[in-house]
Amino acid sequence: MQDYVKRKTRFVSRQPAKVIISAIEEAACSMGLNVHTRSYKTRLEGVSANKTSQFAVVLEVYEVTPSLFMVDVCKAAGDTLEYHKFYKNLCEKIHHVIWRAKEGSPGPALLRTMTC
Repeated sequence: MQDYVKRKTRFVSRQPAKVIISAIEEAACSMGLNVHTRSYKTRLEGVSANKTSQFAVVLEVYEVTPSLFMVDVCKAAGDTLEYHKFYKNLCEKIHHVIWRAKEGSPGPALLRTMTC
């Protein structure tokens, strides 16, 4: 049986969806990825770091409440290890839109499993 490797993750934000998408697009462009956005779904595409295959990620923004948005990030093509490196790099570039519970606050159960 093949080991389970996480190919999808999420984070939350208190910024408006348009601000989140704009930050993602800017970060992706700075990483040399092509960006395709329609409504609240964004596809990022490029060549893998080792230049041997295509790499693609799909991000979708959902409104949980009027002031809380969840962003699903899913690997669409490419190496899973490369996806994890990409995700870490993306989180560093868009840290200003990612919401984190205050220190010592447990936060909602939904948020405890969705961190960058």
